[in-house]
Amino acid sequence: MAGPAVPPDPDQPSVLPPGARFEGLLSFRGVARVDGELSGEIFAGGTLWIGESGRVKARVEVDELWLEGELSGEVRVRVRAYLGPQARLRGELTAPRLVISDGSVVQARCQTAVPDEAPPAAASCCTSSS
Repeated sequence: MAGPAVPPDPDQPSVLPPGARFEGLLSFRGVARVDGELSGEIFAGGTLWIGESGRVKARVEVDELWLEGELSGEVRVRVRAYLGPQARLRGELTAPRLVISDGSVVQARCQTAVPDEAPPAAASCCTSSS
């Protein structure tokens, strides 16, 4: 079972700094931080960290998601998704564990379930605000 949500290292270098734009496929292992604009696809064996200035429109498959900026698309997370207070999520999210902070906005179809369990419960379009 996964422990409590622990934020990525704040000194983690950004693979896409603020003001930068990228279109295409991002594939990595470990932790990748996005603070710029990315559109396309993201596949990773690790943690995708979208910072407060990050804007991502993509099909995403990662182990963990740490969202503090904006993400729209089809998102599949294998371990846990964390949505911080400034997070904005649109589209579809599937994750076995989901943490939604007060203030985050979710306009997505969400599914959560533990692997090998009954079919996942679905929640649709919800908004959280402080």
